[in-house]
Amino acid sequence: MKNEKTKKLVTLAVFGAIVVVLQLVATFIKIGSFPITLTLVPVVIIAAKYGPFEGGLMGLIFGAIVLAMVVVGADVGGASMFAVHPVHTTIVCLLKGFLAGFVPGLVYKKINNKKAAIVVAGALAPICNTGTLIIFLILFFDTAFAAAFGLFISINFLIELVINMLLAPGLLRIIK
Repeated sequence: MKNEKTKKLVTLAVFGAIVVVLQLVATFIKIGSFPITLTLVPVVIIAAKYGPFEGGLMGLIFGAIVLAMVVVGADVGGASMFAVHPVHTTIVCLLKGFLAGFVPGLVYKKINNKKAAIVVAGALAPICNTGTLIIFLILFFDTAFAAAFGLFISINFLIELVINMLLAPGLLRIIK
């Protein structure tokens, strides 16, 4: 029992570090003003392996790094949002990250066919991440601002969706 808890703790720590490094690197891989999020694959893997709360924790780590990059100006699109609405931008960074880990973990547990479950979970992470951002843009930002970012966000979303749906199943199989 103690070994399983230690193994889980170490796995979460290693994946947390992977999330930090991937997000720091991904901050500089951009299409338009927004970086492509490569970090959702390890978030989904943890969500599938351990559950929604652990997935949410990995998502929060991702969101915290996104927020840090926004605040220091490395994420130009996020920094422009932060300049207009710092509180809303902080909330959206953390919330979209949490949801990108929590929701896939929840859904993965509910689907019996685990091959289908990991593909669906892989798709849900960028849907939650991008969907939360778009909802916040619509609710709290000027329509023109939201529309301008929307084009770049949709391109990034499609890339993130494909990456997650292709990589998450194989990587989960490796770590199980």
